[in-house]
Amino acid sequence: MRKLFAITTLVFCPCWVFADEPEEKNDTTEARIEQAPELELRVTGSNVVFTGERNLSRGMSEATTLKRKVKQATLPLRQIQQEINRLEIGMVQAEQQLVTLNAQLANVQDVATNNRLVGALNTVEGQMSLARKTLEALKEKENLARTQLNEAREAHVQNIIEMRKLADQLSTGYETAKNIPEMQERLKSLAAENGKELKLELSSSFRGHLKKLEELEKAVHKEKISLRRDGNTFYASVVINGKHTTEMVVDSGASLISLPYELALSMDLKPEPSDKRILIQIADGSTITGVLKRIATVRVGTFELKDVDCAVLGPEAVSATPLLGMTFLGEFQFQLDAADSTLGMTQIEGDATTGSRRK
Repeated sequence: MRKLFAITTLVFCPCWVFADEPEEKNDTTEARIEQAPELELRVTGSNVVFTGERNLSRGMSEATTLKRKVKQATLPLRQIQQEINRLEIGMVQAEQQLVTLNAQLANVQDVATNNRLVGALNTVEGQMSLARKTLEALKEKENLARTQLNEAREAHVQNIIEMRKLADQLSTGYETAKNIPEMQERLKSLAAENGKELKLELSSSFRGHLKKLEELEKAVHKEKISLRRDGNTFYASVVINGKHTTEMVVDSGASLISLPYELALSMDLKPEPSDKRILIQIADGSTITGVLKRIATVRVGTFELKDVDCAVLGPEAVSATPLLGMTFLGEFQFQLDAADSTLGMTQIEGDATTGSRRK
């Protein structure tokens, strides 16, 4: 049961503090005032309101700015990801060109052709080396952009949490004020000072803020998803296209969802000649060629995305493990809690571009 404490020694207005347990009797008046300055009284027109309404109004205005910053933070990240995608496709094409040139070089019979092919190989290898360095730099930029996006998301969510605490505090204050003799005496005193009848009640702006706050809260989706742990590896249950359920390793180091060949076939994701080929670095550090496919829907817990890119590995990767990579995880703010074996996920409605999502 929450209890209400009144401070009656203020010169100008009393301040009420809500707590789960009574304060110690030796607390000073000043210390208790600092705990709830939002519950001081202010005359506005024919009403008396709590001063905390001003802070709520400022916080709600800030919410609009913070949400806009979230959307703005997605733009550089998407641009970098597009650059990475173009570069990786170019690297696959260069790898195929190297294979062709080496095959031609193996059958060459004259010096001029040999020198031409060697020159071409050196040029392509130089381009590949430069592409790898560029890709490494882009990955660093991607990590920075993702960090900035997560910070923007967290600032927005934290502001909503703080505004909810303040709104609840003010609402409780209004509900209980009529039962506090000191509050009623102060209200009479203010009425006498202003020469008119005053009422202590919710302002119309406060009611509007409450409605807007509810809308903001509905737009923030948060959940802790239980994972299966095997040593230092964590597995999430993932539903593909609404009907195929499989465990995937939660891997923020993987740029894509990655599926072994046979598993992809069982999910009707068979590689076709027209599919784009991509380079994939596997756990042992080696690079293999895979096929880029698009999954209609991917769901983890209650978080769902549409049109998600994934990599289907070749049949030669027989021991590969399916990975839940950044084409899914990157659309949300997420945190792996190793001690609790959970994946904490947060989504702000409208801040992802892959398609939404929440069920």
